[in-house]
Amino acid sequence: MKTTLTFLLFISISLGLYSKSTTIVDPSYEFKTSGIRNVTKLELTDTATLFTIHITFVPYWWEEFTKDEFIKNSETGEEFKVKGIKGAVLGEHLWMPASGDSTIVLIFPPISASVRKIDFNKDIFGISLYEKSGKRFPLVISPEIDKWINTELSKAPKNGLIDYNSSKFFNDAPARLIGYIKGYDKRADFATGIIYASNELTREDFPLVVKVEPDGRFEVEIPLNMPKKTSIAFNSTYINFYIEPGQTLAMLLDWDEFLTADRIRNIRYTFKKIEFRGPISTINSELMAYPAKETNYQEFQKKRTTMTPLDFKEEQRKELEKNLLQYNEYLKNNKISENTKSILHSEILVNNATLLLDYCEGRDYYAKQDSNNHILKMPIPESYYDFLQKMPLNDNSLLITQQFSTFINRFEYCELFTKAQMDVYRKIKAPNTLPKKTLTEYFIEQKIEVTKAEREYLNLIGKNNLSQEDMDSLKKIKDIRDQFNTKYQKEIQKYAEKYIPQEYNASKENKETEIWKAKDSILTHTLGLEPNIIYEIAKIRSLKFAFKYAGAKEKANTQWSFLQQGIKTPYLIETGNRLFKAAYPDEASVSKPLPNGTGADIFRKIITPFKGKVLFVDFWATTCGPCVGGIKSMKSVREKYVGNSDFDFIFITDERQSPENDYNNFVKEQELKNVFRLPKDDFNYLRQLFKFNGIPKYVVIDAKGDVLNDDFAMHNFEYELPKILPKYKK
Repeated sequence: MKTTLTFLLFISISLGLYSKSTTIVDPSYEFKTSGIRNVTKLELTDTATLFTIHITFVPYWWEEFTKDEFIKNSETGEEFKVKGIKGAVLGEHLWMPASGDSTIVLIFPPISASVRKIDFNKDIFGISLYEKSGKRFPLVISPEIDKWINTELSKAPKNGLIDYNSSKFFNDAPARLIGYIKGYDKRADFATGIIYASNELTREDFPLVVKVEPDGRFEVEIPLNMPKKTSIAFNSTYINFYIEPGQTLAMLLDWDEFLTADRIRNIRYTFKKIEFRGPISTINSELMAYPAKETNYQEFQKKRTTMTPLDFKEEQRKELEKNLLQYNEYLKNNKISENTKSILHSEILVNNATLLLDYCEGRDYYAKQDSNNHILKMPIPESYYDFLQKMPLNDNSLLITQQFSTFINRFEYCELFTKAQMDVYRKIKAPNTLPKKTLTEYFIEQKIEVTKAEREYLNLIGKNNLSQEDMDSLKKIKDIRDQFNTKYQKEIQKYAEKYIPQEYNASKENKETEIWKAKDSILTHTLGLEPNIIYEIAKIRSLKFAFKYAGAKEKANTQWSFLQQGIKTPYLIETGNRLFKAAYPDEASVSKPLPNGTGADIFRKIITPFKGKVLFVDFWATTCGPCVGGIKSMKSVREKYVGNSDFDFIFITDERQSPENDYNNFVKEQELKNVFRLPKDDFNYLRQLFKFNGIPKYVVIDAKGDVLNDDFAMHNFEYELPKILPKYKK
């Protein structure tokens, strides 16, 4: 009888609801993806399930609980939607107080007493309704993972690069990054990371997707040409590391730090619990331990408009002295490797120089935005740039630093070099070699219709003497210039043959050579610098653009031969030769099939329904200004070709960069068809497939599904369309 009663009681509990209130404080859980929300108490009754949520977030930021909040039976998947909330309003912002802490209670329907574990949204999984301890097991590395890491490291060279200024500094051997995220679970909201890899010597991008296995391990091969500091991004959380060609680095991460990074979103969180392994682990650990000061770019932006050039330079000089003093004191108290010393010292110098060059960037633009600001109207004296004389511009360790890509960009486009280039343009327009008619007059003569923007451009370039304001305007309308030159290429050629004197054409033919002669003079006589590897790299970085617009192979070869005379680094000569060969291949370029791989599989699913059409693919995002502007400018063109059977437009974005409401509104406003909003992991694979770090990115696919152009200039669409369709449509 007793056994029967016990059985009936068990059945009634298993099939029924909680007969009385059960409270669980700090319930145990299996895994969480949110560093902001934490379940501190559960109350289970026969009328409701109450979740007490403690929120820890950035002070004065907001969190929001919507009507879509739910809990789910972990075993069956049965969902229960939220019914109410205490301490906030569903669908409205909950603003954080100064403490950054707040508590609310979510009210869900009652659940059966048979449920053992529940999930809360996609924030917390496997919340136990029986265990009352919120403690978790320590995050450790399993013996299997430990063995895998050691086996992979044993395959790498035993020692890293000893001397950064040796002939072995430049090396094309790929590196490997392997790692493990302790505490990772396949229920995390990401299954890939990404390295926004690039070649700073050539401006080539090649982002790399890093797949995270369900057990938390990851590995990736990284193409390199020299040692460098870079970073890997998991779910928009960046983790810095140092890597060398041919080496393998192991990186062990802690899931709890991802939760901390999620909670502290107002800053770029620096991971503190990383364990590095391998021959270059010491350098990584030493770099991570150094207390480097982060630049406050908001303060910097204010200084650009409130401090005179010389005052800003003086402040930066003092800041540099302070940073170098901290560096020297650190060396006295900490024993670190010579390579780490070199990198840290170079980072201090490069960061300082980048800010000084950044200060000069875009002053004309800001002056027009704030016409009453007298500081922005102050010219930058030539003496401002003498800080470059104190930099070891032949030290290869400068190239390793994370800021190098920004530094070299600011260096090559500094005002002095840009002015020298403009002076060459003026010289070419010297009165004794002026065309007999302007291009504007020729277009009127030939009755060639142009748009308003094109007419303004024609009027600008038709002036005999360009003012500094004209020069600034030309720099800002680069896209219009490029589009115009491509669109009217044949007309411009006919104009040149008819109206431009031979001596003018001759001077224009040598334009690039003359520009670099002028820059050489600036380097030596104005900046007071000797030829150096930084300047050599600037020359190599100019080649991709120069070859693209040089036209004939012979002309490009002449330009490259001249530049080579000032380049002493053998590896850079080899790099230039590679770029020349890529720009002028032995065989004419044709469509290329998609390579095998995850990215290609994702892309094929998107384009398969459009087989038989040429496809113009736009990778974009609502948070990308140029992307949005480009789509808007093409609206009339899309309308013009609606319903054609030969080609189509496809738009691909990802969930993180295009929030759902903004995305839906923009798609409706622009009447976009063939739109695809992908999970961020899938979009990462497409970045890798088509080698782009930034957007917008435009790709052309032929009617067979092969890649016709992986770097299409969408602003030239109507000019290029007649050349593409006859060859590549179905």
